[in-house]
Amino acid sequence: MAFDSNFLSELKFKCPIDEVIGSYLSLKRAGNRYTACCPFHNEKTPSFTVFSDTASYYCFGCGAGGDVITFTMNIENLDYIDAVKLLCQRAGMALPEDRSISDAAKKRRERIIEMHKITAKHYYKNLTEGKNPCMDYLLSRGLDKTSVTRYGLGYAKDSFSDLKDLLIQKGFSLADMYAAGLVAKSQKNGSYYDKFRDRLIFPVIDIRGNVIAFSGRALKSDSGPKYMNSPETDIYKKGQTLFGLNLAKDKNDGTLILCEGNIDVVMLAQAGFKNAIAPLGTAFTVDQARIIAKYAKSVVIAFDSDSAGQKATAKAIDYLKSQGVSVRVLQMQGAKDPDEYIKKYGKERFESLINRSKTPTEYTIDKLKEGVNLSDTAQKMDFIAKASDVIAKLDSAVEREVYASNLAKEFDISPQIIKADIERRKSKLFKAEQKKLITQKQREVTGVLDSVNKDRRTNLLAAKAEEMLIVLLYKNPELLGFVKEHITADEFITEFNRRVFEHFVSGLESDPSVQNLSLSDGFTADETARISFILNTAVLSDDAKTQALDCINTIKDQNNKKVDLSQLSSEQLASMIKKERK
Repeated sequence: MAFDSNFLSELKFKCPIDEVIGSYLSLKRAGNRYTACCPFHNEKTPSFTVFSDTASYYCFGCGAGGDVITFTMNIENLDYIDAVKLLCQRAGMALPEDRSISDAAKKRRERIIEMHKITAKHYYKNLTEGKNPCMDYLLSRGLDKTSVTRYGLGYAKDSFSDLKDLLIQKGFSLADMYAAGLVAKSQKNGSYYDKFRDRLIFPVIDIRGNVIAFSGRALKSDSGPKYMNSPETDIYKKGQTLFGLNLAKDKNDGTLILCEGNIDVVMLAQAGFKNAIAPLGTAFTVDQARIIAKYAKSVVIAFDSDSAGQKATAKAIDYLKSQGVSVRVLQMQGAKDPDEYIKKYGKERFESLINRSKTPTEYTIDKLKEGVNLSDTAQKMDFIAKASDVIAKLDSAVEREVYASNLAKEFDISPQIIKADIERRKSKLFKAEQKKLITQKQREVTGVLDSVNKDRRTNLLAAKAEEMLIVLLYKNPELLGFVKEHITADEFITEFNRRVFEHFVSGLESDPSVQNLSLSDGFTADETARISFILNTAVLSDDAKTQALDCINTIKDQNNKKVDLSQLSSEQLASMIKKERK
């Protein structure tokens, strides 16, 4: 949905970017800029910068960037329209409606939500009324009826039309059901049939209490995949949803237990651990980590002990730490998952397991020991070297001191020798990272790795001139008439810069306050971040008109001259990079 520029201008005026971001982060003023540690990646030294003069932000560490709407989208995990709605609430403004778009989208969402509500009730009724194989399965797993009610569990009958027939009776079309992900379509004859059949159903409920999707567990081994999830729809994004969070968010003391499966969440709650959640599979995402950070200060990861669970654990550790969440890892011996562990050893031992859960560093070092014969000198030395590398990567000197002392004590080695070796490794790792970063930045400068402006590599000089012209226009809107007299968007060589130029020109023509344009409207997250980077890193002269004319002439001169940098020698490439930096 596109919003009127006057509306966006007023919204941004009433929601200054430094005030909005300052309500989430502790900003430190530096002239007309503000800095903070980035909320979108883990860092100790602030690289997140808010630019008041361009009403934008950019992180020089992870590359996140945009305007106040983009920030709200990312920090609150919202889409564009919902982010604008939230800012409107903050500013006390009414959201304008584009009835041709917003009303249709709103009605479609409401219709999908209503279908999911009816479906959840139907599945619950199937499970709780009369005898059925699904209830027998649950009782055999030790799950009681209180848990069935608490999580609204259900049963999808072994039928191709049980749900479909009900929804038709309720007035929904097959197209409605398909859009909601409740029915599937045959590739052979085009007929529609129930997506979930002969499965235990877990309703996926958002924090507002709406049923937005379903996860179905097969009751028979020959019924396809063990778990089947709803496809993504207008109301459901798998990577932005956590099963059980609607209940766990109010039942935790600042700590959540992150499980792998829905059944683990239900069984843990039944055993008294009502702060359990699951990511609907092992594909844990950074968006889910951001959501968790809103409701908990710490997380105990209790993924399955198989290889897939271990890989998911490593990813979850990184994502949660990047959001400032304290992480511990639960290690189970003699059981594959929390459900099995509690059945075998009881809830008291599981609680003890939680209390003895490991820090990410302890967990990583323990994993290094697997399959290693520590009585063999060569294997022991190899393990110590790998463990030292793990410790060397820690930012905190205190943490390095503690883990170095533990390592030295375990193998009866002088702590001073271990600490010195770790610091040497840290210095080596730092230099390697710096070299890697410099190489990457050099390649980005030349466009070799540019995934946003793919034309940049073969049109470097023109691309730089285009970007400078965009910045000049953005910061000097009075140049619009002059620029339009001398160049058109069609003369831009790179497609991405052409779109940005057209966006700004169009905005200026309707509202001189181009800085109030939404950088995120019509651009992807990566594109928005690039625009923010361009706007805030350009070096401008005092004579904006002359500089703009120089840019225009360069674009025109380069319009038919394309340089493929992959064909240049290393000396030519280095010379070009040097010229660009001047």
